[in-house]
Amino acid sequence: MSVWLSDSAKSQSPFSYLYTRVVSSHLGETSAIIVSALISYGRLSAKELHLRSKVPLKQLKTTLVCLIQLNCIYYWADHDRNVYYSFNENGVLTLLHAGDIVSRIKHISGDEAAELTQNIIENGNLNVREYMATLENDQSQHEKMAILVKLYNDGWLRKLRPIDFLPVEDVWNKLYQETLKNTPRTATTSEVKRVAEAKEKTKVKFSDAYLAGTDTKDIFVVDNGIHKLRPDITITFNLVRYEKYLRTRALVELANSRLGLITSTIYGRCAGLIETKSPPLKHSFLEVSGLINDPEELRAYISSVENALVDNKAIVFNIRDLARSLPNNLDLRNSILTQNFLKPAKRPHDDMDQPAKKIKLEDGEAVAPDSNGVVNGSSNGGLNGDDDYKESDRTEAHSLSLLAEHMRLLSSGNVPFLVEVAPGSYTIPFLQLSKCIKQFHYGMLIKTTMGSNSLRVLNCIKSMKLADEKAISNAVLLKDRTVKSEIYKLVNMNVLEIQEVPRSADRAASKTFYLFRHKELPLYKYLSFALAYTMADILTNISQFKLEHKILLDKCEREDVKGNEDELLLESELKTLRGLQQREIANLGRFNRIKWLQVVFGLL
Repeated sequence: MSVWLSDSAKSQSPFSYLYTRVVSSHLGETSAIIVSALISYGRLSAKELHLRSKVPLKQLKTTLVCLIQLNCIYYWADHDRNVYYSFNENGVLTLLHAGDIVSRIKHISGDEAAELTQNIIENGNLNVREYMATLENDQSQHEKMAILVKLYNDGWLRKLRPIDFLPVEDVWNKLYQETLKNTPRTATTSEVKRVAEAKEKTKVKFSDAYLAGTDTKDIFVVDNGIHKLRPDITITFNLVRYEKYLRTRALVELANSRLGLITSTIYGRCAGLIETKSPPLKHSFLEVSGLINDPEELRAYISSVENALVDNKAIVFNIRDLARSLPNNLDLRNSILTQNFLKPAKRPHDDMDQPAKKIKLEDGEAVAPDSNGVVNGSSNGGLNGDDDYKESDRTEAHSLSLLAEHMRLLSSGNVPFLVEVAPGSYTIPFLQLSKCIKQFHYGMLIKTTMGSNSLRVLNCIKSMKLADEKAISNAVLLKDRTVKSEIYKLVNMNVLEIQEVPRSADRAASKTFYLFRHKELPLYKYLSFALAYTMADILTNISQFKLEHKILLDKCEREDVKGNEDELLLESELKTLRGLQQREIANLGRFNRIKWLQVVFGLL
């Protein structure tokens, strides 16, 4: 990517810098120039985009078609049939997470499903009829169709509709203007009430527009008793489903850090039971500017969506469903201290002086039990002993009572991983846990980068809401000099805000003292921006050191050199090549670690 484009994208915003770098890495410099122009100037026509980006018009139109197909650009035609283009971040995010997506699909569904998903991501979408026509025989068609059906049922694929290419805000404005026009003015109804009524009606129409065409009858067809995708539909990757998986991963990691491996494994199965039907992390209403502005209103809306799913039992599971989903190699015995552990064991010599009570058998014979309390009957009574023991052992490994103890542990702690909505039925409070995830990760960042004393001071200020240095020193039990030093570091890192409180009318500096407070929401947003900028910088560094050794890398790409590098390259070239590979691996590892933190603070 050219230097001027990199500097331009870097100066706009961290996400502009990141998105431009990702597009440049996957689709080339021309696509990156177009994306950067759309992020900078907003919605543009093809002619305006040509003037802004200096890309030849013919090449521009070809690139726009490619970007639209990959869901990186929206388009909108007005009443005069003028077509305008705007940026769509969903396609770029899919490219950003493509490697992790394919790896996840491979883990849960196999190599063929991962290869098919990779092809869909590379092409943007896939027409079922055209894809089936490329397969050689009926057996291959049946196998691939089964994979497509499974991926669709699991939520990884979705139907592509014309509305998916349109900007959300333009769709809303069109529906709103139509609804407002059809809402009559009356003498008894105020204009404020009329507008509010039109908004409520538009919300219903808006939701129906995005749900249209997603019914089962519109997706599947039954052929000889086998469910198949309709041949006339086009499918694409569902980024919303992957975002739900990222949330599940964050929840399981939090449970692992708080409750241990076995309990977190059980919790992962709990989240997996309802992951597909869990509430999305992004909502279409939030993309409409001015519709939801107040943070409390936003939280109430997200909570209402989650509560509706709980009321419909969509994200509710019971303990028996969980027991059936546990892996066979998971043994719950001795994994948790139950109530019976607290009961003292009965000593053997307590009953030695008491005569053993005889038990009368069916044939009239009286037999005394042995020291273990077992009655020795006839010899054929133990023919099925081994089978009974195996069945008992298998049942005990996944004992419902032990499983219930783990569920009680998950639902009774300071962090409510589960909520029991009915006896034996549970749900996951996603909205509440998302806040806990961010707090936990942020606390770990403060502790590892600034020390445990900084974390103690921060936790003290969070609990006190607003405090001065003296109050913090008394509460945190640290020396005044240490508290001042830690507060100075936290303020420099934008972790704390300062509030000046004058004691006199003239606001004299000598009579002014300062209070400190911690606000989470703006801090998480700031951190998300910083992480996005760092991710883009890493991608820039990778491309720069590749560009510096372009001659060597081009030489390695030649057909006569591939596979014979040890024989055809000089010792110095081999050393440089190994250094480049190690440097790229180290940078990509750092990139993925930072990307996960950006997901935590920017998405969840």
